[in-house]
Amino acid sequence: MSHTIPLSFATLKSHSIFIPPISTSSPPEDEWELLDRSSADEPMSQKHNRMVMRDKDLIVAVDSEVRMTSVHASDGSWKVEDGLVGSYRTLKSSHLTFAIHRIVVNPTGRLLAVVGHHQIVVLVLPKPTYSGKLEDGQVEVESIPIDDFLFSRSSDDAITQVQWHRWGENGNSLWVLTASGKLREYDVLQPHDCVQTFDFIPERGRSVPKFTAVDPLSRYASSFAFGASMIGFSPLMVYCLLASGDIHVLGPILPLRTEMPAQYLRELKTFMDIRLGTVQNQARDVFGAGTSGLGKTVLQAEWVDHLVKQVRQTEEIQNKKQVEEEGGTTQHTPMGVSISGKLTKPHSYSVEVGSSSLGLPRNGFVRIHPPHLTESGGPAPGAHRALLRQGPVVFSPGPQDVGNVDEDLDEEQMATDLLIMQVGADNTEAGGSKKTEEQTVIAIAWSGGRVDIGLELDAPEARWVSSRDPTPPPPMIHITDSILPSFPNSDPFIISSNAPVLARDPLYSDVFYVSHSFGVDSINVRPVVDGLDGDGDEGELPPPEVLRLVESNGVPNAPIVGLFCFCNITFGYGIVALASTGQVAYIELDIRCGDPLALLSGTTRAANGFEAELKDTQSLLDNVFDADSLVSSVKTGSKALSRQIPDYSMPLTVINSDHLSALQDISSHVHAQAQRIRAASQTVENRLDLQVQELQLHARLLAQCRQDVSDLQKSETLDRIESLIRRQEGIQKRVEKMLAILALEYKPFVGYGERRWLKELEEMEMKLNGDSEKAEETLTDKAQSFQNQLALLLPAVSKAYQRESAAAATLAPKQIKPLKAALGARSEELKRLLNKIEALDISLDTASVE
Repeated sequence: MSHTIPLSFATLKSHSIFIPPISTSSPPEDEWELLDRSSADEPMSQKHNRMVMRDKDLIVAVDSEVRMTSVHASDGSWKVEDGLVGSYRTLKSSHLTFAIHRIVVNPTGRLLAVVGHHQIVVLVLPKPTYSGKLEDGQVEVESIPIDDFLFSRSSDDAITQVQWHRWGENGNSLWVLTASGKLREYDVLQPHDCVQTFDFIPERGRSVPKFTAVDPLSRYASSFAFGASMIGFSPLMVYCLLASGDIHVLGPILPLRTEMPAQYLRELKTFMDIRLGTVQNQARDVFGAGTSGLGKTVLQAEWVDHLVKQVRQTEEIQNKKQVEEEGGTTQHTPMGVSISGKLTKPHSYSVEVGSSSLGLPRNGFVRIHPPHLTESGGPAPGAHRALLRQGPVVFSPGPQDVGNVDEDLDEEQMATDLLIMQVGADNTEAGGSKKTEEQTVIAIAWSGGRVDIGLELDAPEARWVSSRDPTPPPPMIHITDSILPSFPNSDPFIISSNAPVLARDPLYSDVFYVSHSFGVDSINVRPVVDGLDGDGDEGELPPPEVLRLVESNGVPNAPIVGLFCFCNITFGYGIVALASTGQVAYIELDIRCGDPLALLSGTTRAANGFEAELKDTQSLLDNVFDADSLVSSVKTGSKALSRQIPDYSMPLTVINSDHLSALQDISSHVHAQAQRIRAASQTVENRLDLQVQELQLHARLLAQCRQDVSDLQKSETLDRIESLIRRQEGIQKRVEKMLAILALEYKPFVGYGERRWLKELEEMEMKLNGDSEKAEETLTDKAQSFQNQLALLLPAVSKAYQRESAAAATLAPKQIKPLKAALGARSEELKRLLNKIEALDISLDTASVE
């Protein structure tokens, strides 16, 4: 008899997918039992993660089986029959003949990497819609063995880390790190041989003596990670962790077939153009030429230019194909977002549809390949320099040597896993002020339980082997804390088999989880990032928050071998841990209601249009919000969409390819319309946030004004103002009195030259005006007397002149000549008198003016 139980994580621990298979004491007589090679010579145990979540499908690895079930049911319940809760299907493949340590889902959710100690197999998963219909039993899936010549049971090199590259074309780029320090890239479409190989541990020379002081842990690569920041070359750098704790860096590294965000490539191009110009200016200076790093920067700029050139060549080829298909018209190819930043659309298909049909990248991405390789993976023509291995990284300050092992036993810890996170600033503090910028946080897990937390303030740069620049200093990581979660068991043998694994939180960028044999711990680095503003005591950063979520007391019989974090609409937000015995523990976590911006990384917040905070001097009146244009941008006619369907006005009896194509166009239009509506909604929300901030700012200013007015109206303030006014008036009177006294007492010094000049002025005045004591006639009196005599003589002279003129008319020429001579002499005398009088007048006027 069967019944149902509600679908929840409380009932998930009873699901039949976790029940181990029935084991037999001995294999059948007609079969051979294959055992894994002994790993006693290896310094580190294998890491385990046998459980993942793909959308709404749960995938669990049990021994050499891969099981799959759907955690989404239409009726919200699981069926219970014969004591078994729910059902699952086993993904059957002839290549799954080894014990499974880890399973990793690719970014598209279509491929699953199944990793053993020495072998890797990629399974093609059923579609999510199909997996929900699976019933009990087995389902045959397509499997792809990865390099079965190198990765086999007889292999000497253990697999320590496997990751899918986020920028691999169609999610097909698989990166495998082996204990020898070789990082290989495999394309699922070409699985028999690697397409790229990078060496983080140089091979030993033949002349190495038998007995050396080299630490064996420094020859064992345990984990690797890609850069998390989107600034400069950071996402193109690869970090490799050795078991000794050393970290080496290589870059720039790209998958053979890369789908890179066009926005990042544009920003990288701009970054390199600005940097190259700055370095060239520094190189012109004689004193800065040696430290400018011109050779390194030129190589970086050439590498970026090669990528840009690939994108432009691809655009030209696609444009030519589009022109040929459209019969010579000049329509542009639907490239999505080109390197120039322009969004182009196809003639009759959406960007997504056109890209898939023409073999183009996703919208907003461009397809490129490493400059030193061709598109097919062969060596590119020309000379290409090898990448420079940078490291080991310098830890300043260094980590604390702590662990759960007994120090007397001289048990050395081994670094097992590496995690790089980009933690954004907390913008939800009081007042809405942004405290710090985004920081790169690096976490290193050790077998003894220690977790080192470090900050990478200066990201490593892309470097090639070159003699142009001096040897660069190694990268630096600042270790801020060494966390030591407690273990319930201190047996050195059990601790030596512990291999902690680090996992990200699906919701918050500042939280990660440490899964080890003894349980699961949560670490929140938000206090460390927020403490960078200098508020800590004596410059010390606050410690991160550590919380034990799951603890297993059954070690070594029931260690934790699986962990996945979830955040979906069905179960909410939490984590699930799996023990080797099939026991499951789940923890439901709380969402931070007051920290919405921590849910997204910095790049996601920028893509979704989160606005910066409102400055104190900024006014929203300077940038008027145009609601009409925003509404018009989302209002598009939808009635014409139905007319694209052939014979839309007639009853539909048969569906052909034309109907499907029209429905595809309509669906694309609806998706684009929904995207525009979401963008408009986000714009309105951002504007509303700014308005609220401005209103709060106005309220604070008004409250401050009221406080200032009330302070001025206090009696103490008024009395003080009156006393200041009285003191100012008294000071002003004293100053005026002192100025008057100084003016009266002022006696300027008169020199010898001034005295002579004054004496001459007095003598001239006496000559002009005379001395009152002496009755002598002055020059002024003489001039006045001459003027009076002249006034009396002028009428007589004029009459005489008239008589002589009249007589001259009757006289003979002989008589006129003596008269002319006499008159000329007389006139000359009169001219002298007039000149003398004028000279006296001028002297008189000058004397009166002085």
